[in-house]
Formats: sequence, structure tokens, C-alpha cells
Amino acid sequence: MPEATYLHFAGLKAPVLLDRAESLLPLLLNALPKWPVEIRTITPMIPAFISITGAENGLFEVVVNGDQSEHRKWNAVNAICDLLAEMAWEQIRSRPDILCVHGAAVAFAGRLVLFPNSKRAGKSTLTCALARLGQTVFTDDFLPIEVSQDRVLSGIANGAAPRLRLPIPSEFTDGFKAWAMADPGPSNRQYKFLSNLPLSSGGVSLPLGAIVTLERQDLPTQPRLEPVERSAAMESMIVQNFARSVHAGVILKSIEALTASLPCFRLVYHSGEMAAAYLHNHDLLADLPVAKLSAQVAPRLAPQDLHPAMPDPFDSAHIYVQRPHFTEIKTHDAHFMADEAGLAIHRLNPGSSAIWRLLAEPVSYDEIVEVICAAFPDIQQHQIAADTLLAMQQFVQARLIEPVVMRDPIQAVAQ
Repeated sequence: MPEATYLHFAGLKAPVLLDRAESLLPLLLNALPKWPVEIRTITPMIPAFISITGAENGLFEVVVNGDQSEHRKWNAVNAICDLLAEMAWEQIRSRPDILCVHGAAVAFAGRLVLFPNSKRAGKSTLTCALARLGQTVFTDDFLPIEVSQDRVLSGIANGAAPRLRLPIPSEFTDGFKAWAMADPGPSNRQYKFLSNLPLSSGGVSLPLGAIVTLERQDLPTQPRLEPVERSAAMESMIVQNFARSVHAGVILKSIEALTASLPCFRLVYHSGEMAAAYLHNHDLLADLPVAKLSAQVAPRLAPQDLHPAMPDPFDSAHIYVQRPHFTEIKTHDAHFMADEAGLAIHRLNPGSSAIWRLLAEPVSYDEIVEVICAAFPDIQQHQIAADTLLAMQQFVQARLIEPVVMRDPIQAVAQ
């Protein structure tokens, strides 16, 4: 293997550079067994988005986008984990029209069931347990989502093997542990890639059919699948989205379409192995619908400016009103907003929602405080005033409201 080798993975515009890292290549290809790749030695026109260089003591130095100030040194498996995380970001840069969420996705009867990421919820272990039962894995880490010509929302497989965190939980059977540890995928003390299981080829897409949030219990409990409020599923999806090249309003509308057209569940469980067996032939996952985007949503709308000038600070002496062209999604207990530029998604609490409604017409800070005090006489006025001030400051910073430009009365009379 030459000192410099470039890996051109399908779906990524920029390559990966391996420099004097020949020992890493077979492990890397084993950890990404179905992500199509071309191996070249010719220096490409587009610089590598990440370089991995062999270092002392069997370690590898990782540098992202040529930034030498933030290089990391890892063992082989951790270097591959680092690379996979950066490949998710490069996939977004390569296809700015796609959404991308942290989470696992597994095929059930021709539909993808999405398990949005939640810290220590056990999504990867559950994914591996489902794969052992024959379910096809699309991802256990990040899922790009595209909109087809007929506006169906589909997840795209990347071809990377799922990764178990070690040690395998004690409640798993010896049979599962033996199966996992016999897999030829690379491992270290922290992680084990499982490459010999039902894994979709990279680039294959499948319509999304359900969203299942995970609630892992510390104490033994029988797994159960129960309906969950749309707002909870929406919030989970919004928090785990990281496609910042896509307009925030489109992200909101897409997530609204997902949660409106798909069943949303919560899986409460203790053992991932028991939960997988419970889900494997569950009636609720046997005949799933297809998520479809409304015709009113433009799936490829991008932010106008990722670094706009900061708005003027809030001035309580001015009259304010909602800015036009915002995106708003409401459920019975949640209220999400995105500004016209599509730079961020905001969740409004009940108090902020009430203030937002008053801002549909030009209104002053003092007028809002007066209305809220009349509506909630049991709350002290100074508390309402402070909360209203904070909410309006946040609305201004989020570019959701703007001061009303008052015409000079003398000029108005003259006209």
C-alpha cells in the first residue's frame, strides 16, 4: 500500500486520506462492509475532508478538514468511530437537500422503523439484537432522509456495520454474547463492529414507516410498545436532526409529515435482546404506512445566509410585530417555530406561545404585560414582566419579531 491512499466513498464528494496507515485499511473495510468505495493513489482535485495518519505505538492521528489545531490520536477502532462521525457530516455537505437524524433504522416488512437517538437508550444493542433475528439493518448511528419525486420520505442506508458498546449487558444470553464476539468485525475494549449480519447495501432507500422512541429501564421489566404523543416524537426528531444545510422550516415540515403520517411509539424495556424478540413479530410493525411530504413544502429550500448580521437588541420602548414568512408547527401540547432564513428551530413554552399570539398585531411590551396580567391575576406582575421581557428578547434574537417602523406624523399629514 502506498504511503498516501485516497478512499472515495459513494455519496461523499470529498475523499478520505490514509497516510502511512496501511494497517487500518482492512479493519476499516470490515467495519464498512457495504459502503461502496474506490481506493486510489492519485491526488484528487477535491481535498480530503479527513486524514488519518499512522503514528507511534499503533495509534492513528486524525485531522478533520486540514485543521491541524484539532488533531486527535486514537487506536484503530476509535479512529474508525471518529471517521464514521465525520462521514455523516460530509454526507450532508455532499447532499445539502437531505435531512439527517441521529438514530438507528431497521427494516420491518418493507418499511423503515426509526429509533431516534437517546443517550444510553441502547439503540445500537437493540439494532444488533434485531439483526440476529434476521431484520435488515440500515444504520445504528445516523440516517439520511430524502424526498422522492412522489414526495415519499425514505431513509438511505450507508453500509456501515452496527457497533456494540462493550461489555455486552449482563442480561443478554450467553448465546447472543458468543454470536457477537465470534463476528469478524474489528473491536477493542470499548466497541465491537458486527459485520456479518443482515445489512443493507449503501445507497439503498426504503420508505419510513414508524418512529419508536426508546425508554430503557434500569430494573428488569417486560418490554411494551405503547403509543406516544406526536409532540414527544417531534421533539425527539428535532433534537436529533443535524442537517443544517436544509432550511429549518423544511425540517419542521418534514418532521411534521413524519409524525403526522406515521405511527409513533415508545418502547419501554430493560433487555435489548428481549425487546428485539418482542418487536420481531409485533403486529403493530407488520403493516406500516408510508411517510409523505405535503405538496406545499419545498424539500430543497436552503438558508439564505448562515451568518447573518445580529438584529438590533430588544427595546421596550418600541412596538413589535411578528416577522413574515415564518414556519409554525403546533400540536396540542407543543409549539415549534422557524424564522424566514431557516437558521434554527425554536420550541415555545405556553407563556411564550401566548405572547407570540399577541404579536400577530403590532403591540408594545407594556401592552403585552397588561394583557397577561389580566389573564393571570394570581401571578405577580413583576414575574410576568420579567418573563415577557425575556421572551421578547429571545424572539428578537431568533428573528421572529421586528420593530414596527412608525411613520413621521408630520410627513404623513403632508402626504
